[in-house]
Amino acid sequence: MKDIYTIELSEYEFEKLTSEKKTVHLVINDSKHKVLAVGNQLTFVYKTEEESKEVKAVVENLLYFSTINEAVETVGKEPCGFRPSATYEKASDVFLTGESYETIEKYGIVAIIFKIVK
Repeated sequence: MKDIYTIELSEYEFEKLTSEKKTVHLVINDSKHKVLAVGNQLTFVYKTEEESKEVKAVVENLLYFSTINEAVETVGKEPCGFRPSATYEKASDVFLTGESYETIEKYGIVAIIFKIVK
């Protein structure tokens, strides 16, 4: 397995991931992510000044969407790491923290479905 991608997560996301409640990671489907393939190994990382934790996972599937809402509605809020009570608009806002609607419109979204390697 080739480890091709390191993903930094918040403490909340990392907790969800290690408890296996987060099983999908959403990213912009830009040129950096087009290299992802089923079977690739991912490294999820949570870092603070005091500590660094990481978990390895394997890509099981890749799903492609035009919008964040479409992705979250299809795969579910909790598998994406969002709270069950989060509205789709809130999930969209959280995702858009580092992205713009124009970028999503241009490239779309890829939902990386993964399994933690133990």
